[in-house]
Amino acid sequence: MQAAFLLAQYAAGERDFSGAVLVQLELRQVKLNSIMLWQSDLTATDFRQADLSRADLREAILTGTNLKLAKLCRADLRQANLLEANLDQTAFQGALYDPLTLLPPDFDPVAAKLYLIAPKAKLAQADLSSADLSGADLRGADLQSANLSQTILFGCDLSEANLSQANLSAANLTFANLSWANLKAANLHRADLSCASFQSANLLSANLDATQVQQTNFRQAICDPATCFPAGLRISNLSLCWIEPWATLNCANLSRANLSGVNLSSADLSEAVLSGANLSGANLSGTNLSSANLTQANLQAANLTGADLTDANLMGANLTGAVF
Repeated sequence: MQAAFLLAQYAAGERDFSGAVLVQLELRQVKLNSIMLWQSDLTATDFRQADLSRADLREAILTGTNLKLAKLCRADLRQANLLEANLDQTAFQGALYDPLTLLPPDFDPVAAKLYLIAPKAKLAQADLSSADLSGADLRGADLQSANLSQTILFGCDLSEANLSQANLSAANLTFANLSWANLKAANLHRADLSCASFQSANLLSANLDATQVQQTNFRQAICDPATCFPAGLRISNLSLCWIEPWATLNCANLSRANLSGVNLSSADLSEAVLSGANLSGANLSGTNLSSANLTQANLQAANLTGADLTDANLMGANLTGAVF
């Protein structure tokens, strides 16, 4: 493909040039915002001072490409090959990359403010709004207070991810896995949760108002009176774990749950599984914890005044500062 033809097509409104062969072309200072160049060959092309913001460059070949002073802000570089590319003063703020992205050995993606899309990635407060992360593996990622508004997370694995206080308004979470995820105080207003799994997820104070919840799995999800569900939803059929004083949670599986600071005074947690749970600073005064499994649980500074711990398993539990 010739440079003139590409620019003419782009000016006419075309954006999808996936698989295009654009080798050794002269494309200096061009504006190609949001262009789709998935799996394209851009070897040795001159993109100096070009604007490729939000470009889809997944699996693209950029070997020897000149990107000096170019803008690749919020571009998708997952699995792209940028070996030997000239990245002198290239703007990458908010661009995406993954473990399969090939970058020059002297290039620091953290200093360049790229976002790593991978399990256990550090993405707290990241702006990923409107990005297409379909099928991404973000297991255990830290997305606390991240902006995921209108983000496409179709089929994304977010199990055990930290999404507390994240903005997921109008996000597409269909078929996503959020099992054991921390969504405390997250905003999911108008999000599509169809066929997603929130099994054992922390939904304390989360906003699920006006969400689509067809065939959504909420089994054992943790919520409280501040959790907002869509109007008309039969909450009694969801097998939720309600965290509040006097709650009945005997035999409930709350292993690894983040329950720091919650008020479970006088609740029935007899025979509950709380292994590895975070109950630091929790109010458990008068709580029935008889025969509960609290192995490796964090009970630091918890209030256990008058709690029934008969036959409870506290092996490896952290009781530092706990009040009895």
